[in-house]
Amino acid sequence: MSRIVLLLLALHAAASGKDLRIGVFGLFHPSELILRAASGRALRVDVAGAVWNLEGSRTARLRVGRSGVLCTAGNRAGSSAVVLATGSRGRTEFFLSVPGKIERRFVASLEVRVRGGELVPIVITDLETAVASAVAAESVPGAPLEAIEAQAIAARSFYLASPARHRDFQFCDTTHCQFLREPPEQTGAASVAAAETKGLVLVHAGAVLAALYSASCGGRTRTLAEAGMAVQGYPYYSIECPSCQTSAPDWESSFPANYATLLENRSEANRIELGRVLGWNVIPGYNYQVRREDGHIVVHGRGAGHGIGLCQRGAGAMAASGANHRVILNYYYPNTAIGYRE
Repeated sequence: MSRIVLLLLALHAAASGKDLRIGVFGLFHPSELILRAASGRALRVDVAGAVWNLEGSRTARLRVGRSGVLCTAGNRAGSSAVVLATGSRGRTEFFLSVPGKIERRFVASLEVRVRGGELVPIVITDLETAVASAVAAESVPGAPLEAIEAQAIAARSFYLASPARHRDFQFCDTTHCQFLREPPEQTGAASVAAAETKGLVLVHAGAVLAALYSASCGGRTRTLAEAGMAVQGYPYYSIECPSCQTSAPDWESSFPANYATLLENRSEANRIELGRVLGWNVIPGYNYQVRREDGHIVVHGRGAGHGIGLCQRGAGAMAASGANHRVILNYYYPNTAIGYRE
């Protein structure tokens, strides 16, 4: 059997079962990427059917070409509509970077294509690695393990129940889907939480719930209707959050009067629109009050995020008081159950 066939079979195995396709580095709109194997590992890179081996200090440079992805490594060069990279038996550990901006370690297979004049890198990784990576990125630093386990169940549920949210891949690595960094150490809290809850998901009306969560609800979580979002299936509920009522951070922003309509007609869509225009930190959360002052709109708020579902700050406080992950999830997601999905 040829090396090309073996590589394609390995990629097929790496993309089967519970593996996820996650687009990374989209915020950087990359026109160039650098790929290298982790220490002691080897990468098999398929460029238009030709297999290149990367190991040691060797790197591959990927650029936007006229007919797809232009790939160079040492004295070799080639172009392909899609460049694939994997280990000899499927996913492996490697580093991918946008030169001068970001480098990140992955345990996955890699697919790179061109779309809209920029490179689209897609990591193909197993569900549990993705869960641990998302939990490490999303969790509040220093949170008790039971709160992190609740987060792991919510993150796993979101991945399993959400439809594909992008054209070439299922999820991205930003908060549009779930924030994703590199896989945490196996002894770290995020990895332990993912392992301890492996297979556990939130279930509503017999189906896995694509669980939403936020950093700090500001004192009370919101329903989908309050956020101006369509209610389909689980409606979410408005839940008092004592921790955020007393300790969530306050914030204040001032806006020109022409933004009054967007600010006073509160919805998650309006908050996102303001963020795109003015910056994501100008309206950190939804729990706020508006007042007019000297021809401006002053917004005073508390908390961060859309405030729907699990409140991470509140979950941490509950865990610190002795609540386990089941109690936490039952509190923030009423009328759900914890189930198991292989």
